[in-house]
Amino acid sequence: MAVENTYLSKEKFPEWLAITGVILLITGFLFNRVVNNLGAIIIGLYTLYKIKEILPLFKQRWMISIILLSVVPLLSDILTEGFGFYHERGIMKLSLILFPSFIFALKPNARSINNFMIFFLLVMLISTLYSLWHYIISYDNMYLTYKESRVVSTLSTGDHIRISWASVISCICAYYLYLKSTGIKKKILILYILLQVIFIHILGSKTGLISLYLTCLLLISYSVYTNKKWVLILIVPLILIMPVIAYKSIPSFEQRINFIKYDYEHYIKGEYKEGLSDAVRYFSLLAGKEIIATHFWLGTGFSRLQYYTDEWYKKNIPDMGPENFFLPSSELMIYWASGGVLCLLIILFHILYPFFNSDLRKNMWFVSFFLPAVFSFMYETHLEGQLPLFLYGFFCAFFWYLTDYENREPKAILLNRP
Repeated sequence: MAVENTYLSKEKFPEWLAITGVILLITGFLFNRVVNNLGAIIIGLYTLYKIKEILPLFKQRWMISIILLSVVPLLSDILTEGFGFYHERGIMKLSLILFPSFIFALKPNARSINNFMIFFLLVMLISTLYSLWHYIISYDNMYLTYKESRVVSTLSTGDHIRISWASVISCICAYYLYLKSTGIKKKILILYILLQVIFIHILGSKTGLISLYLTCLLLISYSVYTNKKWVLILIVPLILIMPVIAYKSIPSFEQRINFIKYDYEHYIKGEYKEGLSDAVRYFSLLAGKEIIATHFWLGTGFSRLQYYTDEWYKKNIPDMGPENFFLPSSELMIYWASGGVLCLLIILFHILYPFFNSDLRKNMWFVSFFLPAVFSFMYETHLEGQLPLFLYGFFCAFFWYLTDYENREPKAILLNRP
């Protein structure tokens, strides 16, 4: 009988090194960027060790889109900045190539996949309890805090957007484990999902909430498709009443919604007022729109986009401080404004290709992660920072591998497919 090639068989040291790298990546996401970098270096070394085994991966069409998504910004920086390219963000995007290369080199089996999900759930539980503790001890002040567009303290350098997104991803993992569990484990996982749903509403991040609702709708759709109609009965009413219950019962969520309305009333009139978060996002999109209009075909170059954005703010919003001179708050807009039509086509191909691939399109776990993620590309910049880049790149690769693992026939792997 053949022994399955998993990361706990054969040469144990490289495999345990890979496990260490994954642990550092996840914990570093929450606690320390340097630790996250160290994890990336370790998995990079492991990937180089296994590079011959994954060479066919680089012939896959979607992998080619990931390579282009990563390399074109770097080439742009080299052309515009010369040897100073390493100071720019472009080199950071190369990790998008690293994550799928690493996971397909690692080839975790079912037990390893489950163990990783359990570890991720435990880490995100720590993150959620940390924020809820600060919410509880400062409960009397939370009303004013959210009224001023500030939120409860979070890990991951206070990035509440990415924390809420990670919480949604953990719910996908928890539901995956739920369907494979029995007895008390099922109840624990349901309680975990409910805790995260409540926490996401307390935090009030719009990106997290939109991702949560989209994910729920996708899981419903796939569950109905597979004849699990009881899931429909369970989740649909919850989705419909979640925002209403949260607005009526969670003061911080109520104030978050009220502040969004207040914010909207100002920026829709073209008025800027210090402290309005959505106004900054709105004006960044206006800046991106004008930059695209003047650099439609070739773009500004990735390393020069910030300069052109700053100049737009100085000209059109003179009252705004430099600390709010953000890049256009849309990943699609950033690629178009920076690299012109070519880069727009690259990122659109990356987004659309999975929906033309039957394996990826039919896998509920991949789509439940991927669709909300790329939908948020319209109003978020997940590829422009180390930690959000990790969150997208790593889990995109993970659910891609999970799709292949569940769909492959015995002794057949993605790397051997045409």
